[in-house]
Amino acid sequence: MKKLLLSLMFVTVLAAGCSLNGGNVIMKVNGEPITQSQFDETFDDWVGSSIFANNKDAFKNKEDNMLYGIFKDKVVNELIYQTLLEQEIKKRNIIVSNEDYEKEVERLISIFGSKNELNNFLRDKGISAGEFKKRTMAELKVRKLADSIKKVDISDADVSNYYKKRIKNFSYPERVRASHILILADADEYAAELKKKNPEIAEEDLKKRVDEEMTARKAKAEEVLAQVKKNPRDFAKIAKAKSDDRTSAKNGGELGFFARREMVKEFSDAAFALPINQVSGLVKSKYGYHIIIVTDRMEPGTYPFAKVKGEIAQTLKTQKQMEIINGLLDALKANANIEFVDKSYEVSELQKMIDQNQEIEK
Repeated sequence: MKKLLLSLMFVTVLAAGCSLNGGNVIMKVNGEPITQSQFDETFDDWVGSSIFANNKDAFKNKEDNMLYGIFKDKVVNELIYQTLLEQEIKKRNIIVSNEDYEKEVERLISIFGSKNELNNFLRDKGISAGEFKKRTMAELKVRKLADSIKKVDISDADVSNYYKKRIKNFSYPERVRASHILILADADEYAAELKKKNPEIAEEDLKKRVDEEMTARKAKAEEVLAQVKKNPRDFAKIAKAKSDDRTSAKNGGELGFFARREMVKEFSDAAFALPINQVSGLVKSKYGYHIIIVTDRMEPGTYPFAKVKGEIAQTLKTQKQMEIINGLLDALKANANIEFVDKSYEVSELQKMIDQNQEIEK
């Protein structure tokens, strides 16, 4: 169910907006400037969410790099569409209120089951509270824009057929609900920190200091474990005070329900083996030492239609709204005044570069 939500809620990239306005103007859309900074920020976002996130060297030698040209072309088009969309929203005086936002948050909470579950999901995806609100407000504006063009009605039959055809999408594996206390002990990360502070540090000295720090952190983890074992009912209190995972620590270490595949193997193996309300020993993962307590379990199954029909209806409505928006954007672009101040960003020139590179590779 969360996968379905993710595919909807965060694909409206056209509405995300750019925060940087500095730098040279590279193009204008109906007289509105788009800067180099905006391009760079959007390009980095695209790369960061692609399979090349950990291989940015693939984009070196920009002038004759086909991969860079492909991404550059996509980003230029996105910035044009994004600007056209924002202009149309402003022209039609589309406004989203805080009340609209709160209603949407409540809807999402009902889908996830609790506010903690939603927060855990956002944390796992690396989405801050501020970014979440920004994206949600942007998506609500897009929905309102679509509604201003054509109202979308979804029938009960449409919803029922979607559920029946995609019943596997609504199944879920065994899950446990757990809390943890984390004592960070990532030797590689600590070594990198030391090298950053002291680039000239000798390898022998570096290894010694890392070993000493890791020993100290394990000792701290053992000390915290002893506290928890002595007073298991104080788990949440101890997590708030001692855990290095500050996000979950605010909620007493609460992680909510999760499937086995959603956590690193060492953590999942320990959590799924624990009886309810029993505290684990120290569980070592790449992050450090975890102390885990499982508070509930959920057997595998399928969400009943009654529970997901609202989400399905919204999914189908959003799909149709995006069709409306895409049609609108095509029309807006066809009639837009698009000026490429820097000719290297002109779409025709980018396509020419891509075609030339393809010919070379042949």
